[in-house]
Amino acid sequence: MPICVSRIGQMIKTCCFTVGMMFCLALTAGESAKAQSVNNQEEQVHISAARTAGDLKQARFVLDISGPMPFTAFLLQKPYRLVMDLPAVSFEMAQGIAQVERGLVSNFRFGVINEGRSRVVLDLKGPARIAKAFGLPSVDGNPARAVVELEAVSEQQFTASSLQEVLHVGRNGQRSSQSKLVESVPLPRARAKNGRPVVVLDPGHGGIDTGAVSASGVKESALVLKFAKVLKKHLEAEAGVQVILTRESDKFISLGGRVNFAQARGADLFISIHADSVRESYVRGATVYTLSDRASDQVSAQLAQRENRSDLLAGMHIEEEDDVVADILISLTRRETANHSALYSRTLVGALKNSVRLSKTPARSAGFRVLKAPDIPSVLLELGFLSNRQDQSALTSKAWQEKAIRSIVASVKRFFAKRGSQQTGLLGPSKPRG
Repeated sequence: MPICVSRIGQMIKTCCFTVGMMFCLALTAGESAKAQSVNNQEEQVHISAARTAGDLKQARFVLDISGPMPFTAFLLQKPYRLVMDLPAVSFEMAQGIAQVERGLVSNFRFGVINEGRSRVVLDLKGPARIAKAFGLPSVDGNPARAVVELEAVSEQQFTASSLQEVLHVGRNGQRSSQSKLVESVPLPRARAKNGRPVVVLDPGHGGIDTGAVSASGVKESALVLKFAKVLKKHLEAEAGVQVILTRESDKFISLGGRVNFAQARGADLFISIHADSVRESYVRGATVYTLSDRASDQVSAQLAQRENRSDLLAGMHIEEEDDVVADILISLTRRETANHSALYSRTLVGALKNSVRLSKTPARSAGFRVLKAPDIPSVLLELGFLSNRQDQSALTSKAWQEKAIRSIVASVKRFFAKRGSQQTGLLGPSKPRG
């Protein structure tokens, strides 16, 4: 049976490469090449302000920009959102500008969505349609503008006409075309052939999704990225593993995209790194989470719920997932993966307890979407909580970071040593280290 489980695990890795489709915009090759050429010749556009006018029936959203800028606009539901995709721009304004939250618009955020592309997302109070989308040139010293006008509609009207439609506005401010949102399947990349175990480190959040922000302005996305980069160097030098980061810059990656990334690279261990915030400011200490359909406690449930909203915050469409597993071998693979995840969780908690402060219950579980690869042992490491002053001070301390990294390196070495002592299992026979 272990051999069968190993084989089906490999089959699942191959099949899962094409799972988890992400939305992209259906731009023609000619339009993309032209836009790239123009961007290379022009200076980066600066966005200095944003505002909304209107009421619950109609609204006008305006971005003040330094010069002509092409953009696209489309709507999503569950919840209802307006998404504006822009070229790489410089945002010179603060998140959550109060005057934007008016009428149809209830919230507002912006940031990098991926390399060379920025995004603005507005949460809407109900279904709407894009009545107009256009650009205005600079006149009499006033900034140029990118404008989207919305009209409230019924749910039936939204489904019939607004869903999937994408409006394209050119640099001349005129609507150039209209298309549909389409799905694309990322092609898998072959795993490295050097024989070393592959560890994927996943710095949480990024780009338009900053994650938690402390009272003093420390951003979770920046803190965990810096931590993961240093951890990568130590793991490769001291633990005999190959380490790959899901992101190496301030860019957004969907939750499903992070899972697919690890599967496509044949990961033997997946560690998602976070430094969250909770309402209870007294909560502090490092915590290790594994996947579970039922959260181990209320704090874990709330945390997983917030983390699982990452794609929604970034203006991504979320497909309903069917978690029903009919094949008994796939079920066994999931079960054995869960056992390996629990083993690494215990190993990591044991390594951390002698070097850094842990939470009162350091080993917990909840339904984190980023941990749902059926064939990769996965944990989410909460380094601490930015909502707690003592934790924030520790997390930004180089001395604390060095202690935590030493413990994580030790845990990875122990985990693969234990796995290597087994003849067969979920990941097959142990591999020699290079």
